[in-house]
Amino acid sequence: MTKTGTSKDVLTYYHNNWDKIANCYNLDKDNIPIDPAWYRRRLYNNFLDKYKPKALLDIGCGGGWTVLDALKKRINAIGVEPVTPLQKFASNLLNEEGFEGERILLDDLLYIESLKSNSQECIALLSVIPHVPADKLDHVHFELSRVLKPGGKLVVAYRNELFDFFTFNSITLNLYKNTIWNNKELSSISNNSQVLEALKNLVTNPNIPGEFHTNSGDKSFGKLKRFKTNPLTIKNFLAKYNFNWLESNFYHFHCVPPLISDKVKDLKKINHKMELNHSNNWRAQFMCPMYLVICQKN
Repeated sequence: MTKTGTSKDVLTYYHNNWDKIANCYNLDKDNIPIDPAWYRRRLYNNFLDKYKPKALLDIGCGGGWTVLDALKKRINAIGVEPVTPLQKFASNLLNEEGFEGERILLDDLLYIESLKSNSQECIALLSVIPHVPADKLDHVHFELSRVLKPGGKLVVAYRNELFDFFTFNSITLNLYKNTIWNNKELSSISNNSQVLEALKNLVTNPNIPGEFHTNSGDKSFGKLKRFKTNPLTIKNFLAKYNFNWLESNFYHFHCVPPLISDKVKDLKKINHKMELNHSNNWRAQFMCPMYLVICQKN
């Protein structure tokens, strides 16, 4: 596939680890999810129950479980997956559950370019936008807006820029330099090497993890810049593409900064309780690196 809306490094990773991704919703021996994707799926199902779309296009559907969730709720769901082993897994899953495996299309995010304007009632991108190269983000969002019907819903996972306050490392420094101090009045601060050096001295790991990174140590996505949005300004961001923000729900809780996780007893259990009870609590804006946004085309 030569035309893609996703980083090729990401596609390579997903191809090499397809079996792990297909089973990312499993629970461990303590009945706690092995991957934060479980919590995202839970929020997605809350969305389906609340907004009740009649039809849905699930882009980057992975192992097909979220397509299956929609079909079981009698939603006319179609999945799009660019990684061949995952597409086959998803197709087989639907067949085993009594649905048509042909509902899972082998295609990429840019499949939306082939769709007619105002043709889709609802689109889900649950693990896609964080992997889109920065130079394609505007085009992708405009295309999503184009193909959705007026009043159509978009449910999409974004990386949370405010979580960078919580990490106390090089990511925090970048947040101050590139975001907090990124305006006309504060430009003298962001360009002041003495101020930046003083800020570095406040942080234990000012050079870790570096410019290109993910929050999972087992992922290597080449030199993809990790696109993030600010939950405080997400309404304005989406308005550029003719979307009206409806709600945000956060997931992948860290009850303490990741650098001191080993100091907390029962860390997983605490985080699990936070996931189940505080997805829209104000604290989540700082304690979660991911959030699920629901918006509607104007």
